[in-house]
Amino acid sequence: MTTAANRAPEQPSPRIRRAAYAGALALVPYATMKQYWALDGSWGLPAGYATLGDKMAADTRGRDLGPVNGAALWLYEHGVDVTVVLAALGIFLLLGLVRPWGLVFPRRLPLLAGRPVPRWLPLAPAWATAAVLAPVFGVLAPVNGVLAVLGLSHPNTAGFSPFAFTIAYGGFGPFGLALGAAAWSYQRRTGRTRRTAALTPPASP
Repeated sequence: MTTAANRAPEQPSPRIRRAAYAGALALVPYATMKQYWALDGSWGLPAGYATLGDKMAADTRGRDLGPVNGAALWLYEHGVDVTVVLAALGIFLLLGLVRPWGLVFPRRLPLLAGRPVPRWLPLAPAWATAAVLAPVFGVLAPVNGVLAVLGLSHPNTAGFSPFAFTIAYGGFGPFGLALGAAAWSYQRRTGRTRRTAALTPPASP
């Protein structure tokens, strides 16, 4: 018998789901461009650098990077861009907020199979990320872009081609806005289910 205590949360609306898919796709150009540079691609790089690795080496020469940044630079020199991995995790997080496996752990996961996903697990990183990306890249960046087109602003692209810079980082705004919308939907849907369960008496045996 299905009761309010074990009823699955409602699914996101089609609009939220479409926004999440669009936000996930918006981050693909960034991941693609960064991986292209990690594999020694040169298009869009600042003048004077054959690869992005050369620029990173020049920027960090003589500096104590610490273990974390040092490991990231070592991975980059071997064709692995940590930011690409982070982008993949961001896409995974966004999709999890609108897919069933973001509510209940899939059966193929040992020990966790079939258990509800704790609300804080996706919501904490989702809100933290959206709080940064949505206002900066979803609001301020488009405004600066319009001002640049009008000749009223001169954005600093760190020497990168403006076109390449836009392709690489232009998806952060849609991604951040979609992540915020999906997190709000997830929080509302899962919270409603828990409130209903708390107010509903247990079924009679």
